[in-house]
Amino acid sequence: MNTSPTFEPGFPDDQSPLPPAKTGRFDRLMHSVPAVLYEYTIDHDGISRCLYCSPYSQTLLGAAPEEFERDMDVFWNLVHPDDREMFRTNDREANRNASSFLREVRVVLADGEEKWLRVSSRRNPHGDGQPAIWTGYMIDITESRRVHQLLQQRATHDYLTGLCNRQCFQARFDKELERAARYSHESAVLLIDLDRFKRVNDCHGHEAGDSILRAVVGRIAEELRSVDVFARWGGEEFSILLPETGIAGAVDVAGRILATVARRPFLWRDAEIAMTASIGVAAVQSPEERMEQVMDRADRAMYRAKRAGRNRVQTA
Repeated sequence: MNTSPTFEPGFPDDQSPLPPAKTGRFDRLMHSVPAVLYEYTIDHDGISRCLYCSPYSQTLLGAAPEEFERDMDVFWNLVHPDDREMFRTNDREANRNASSFLREVRVVLADGEEKWLRVSSRRNPHGDGQPAIWTGYMIDITESRRVHQLLQQRATHDYLTGLCNRQCFQARFDKELERAARYSHESAVLLIDLDRFKRVNDCHGHEAGDSILRAVVGRIAEELRSVDVFARWGGEEFSILLPETGIAGAVDVAGRILATVARRPFLWRDAEIAMTASIGVAAVQSPEERMEQVMDRADRAMYRAKRAGRNRVQTA
């Protein structure tokens, strides 16, 4: 039997309960507001106990309020395993040192659905050496997190191919230069241009061109490592950063890319469209180099490959 004291949330023991009209309004709010309202304590041993949980917990978390009031582990077991220990640590630290608590955390419901919650609470000191009562709320922020991640993705990635854009490539390039300087590693870049790509758009239309670009990206990606940074440089140009790779290794990668692009025609509806590429290769010569300097050398090498007949690799 649950022997926990009963109380009206938010009202100290020495105050009168709400009159019936206000009690009805309070109950309606608890059932209709799309948030879980709660009160809990953390005792001196760091053990938390739920004093009150509003009915919306059934909708948000798939568990009735009584389950949390009976055993706070019901909540802790819903927290994503990757977040649980840090979240509990933050909770205990706030109880010792803070007057408020605000975190975003993932939970996994019994049916496997994953949600993001914003959990916010404020300390209400109890006095007489008793643990403070924390009053707060939980709301579902899954959709806003999804939109935020989508906007971040669009800000740093090309919409058509899903590759890094120039801004993303710049950030990864700078980070790799810092790492290379620390460990004295080599690195190199490739600049790839698809030969006579304008003919695809002129003969088959831009929808065909988009389809070919995505297919080319798929083939090239098969030749790369997970640490390589593959970006759409613009139009039919692509850049690749090859960490821990000297000029000879970069030329080898470029050769494999030439072969995979030209290996067989790309299909667009009933048409077979052959493609080749020209590739410029440049080594990063020092940690002090700017990306623009390295890419300029790769660009000049790529145009030498064009002038030499296309479908070939040139080094800077």
